[in-house]
Amino acid sequence: MGTSRKAHICAFHHRLQLLNSTIQSIAISVNKVLTATYHAVYDDAKEGDELTLLTAPLCSTAELQSLFEAGVVDIESALPAALHSLGCTAVEIAGAVKRRKLADQAGTDTKLLEAQNAAKLGDADVALKGAQTLKTAAEVEVVKQQVGKTKAETKKLNHDASAPHPTPGASASSSSSGGSSSGSKASSSAKK
Repeated sequence: MGTSRKAHICAFHHRLQLLNSTIQSIAISVNKVLTATYHAVYDDAKEGDELTLLTAPLCSTAELQSLFEAGVVDIESALPAALHSLGCTAVEIAGAVKRRKLADQAGTDTKLLEAQNAAKLGDADVALKGAQTLKTAAEVEVVKQQVGKTKAETKKLNHDASAPHPTPGASASSSSSGGSSSGSKASSSAKK
């Protein structure tokens, strides 16, 4: 790793620590405002009641992973931090920690669980892709039907536009008027 990359990583960690301490300071002030507002709104609030804004410090995943792998933090500390960075709610994090504790107490092989979960995800992925394939095939059939309908409409329009087709009743009047006009020509040529 080059020195510029190390310097960049150190600067990033420093900025992250500064952000965490700033957020913590803001959270303390927000806690005071929330508590004062709570006591002002609710007359029956007990003196010890306090509202707190729960914040979790941000950390980089590489930093979290290295701390866990080095044994500096245990799974009960690393798991919530990792899940929080993924956007999990407090309830989801608590459930994950509880499941992990139960698995550890039962002596469950976590590698086996991970393999089973990966297999379940693979099966779900296959099922999803199969459903998507069926949906695509149905959409293709609908498009084929629409293409056939469009071709038929185009053929009809081309046929109608290619030649004037006499309408019923119009052909009888045009032939009688044509006969009279030719008759008048004959009579006018006979007069000459």
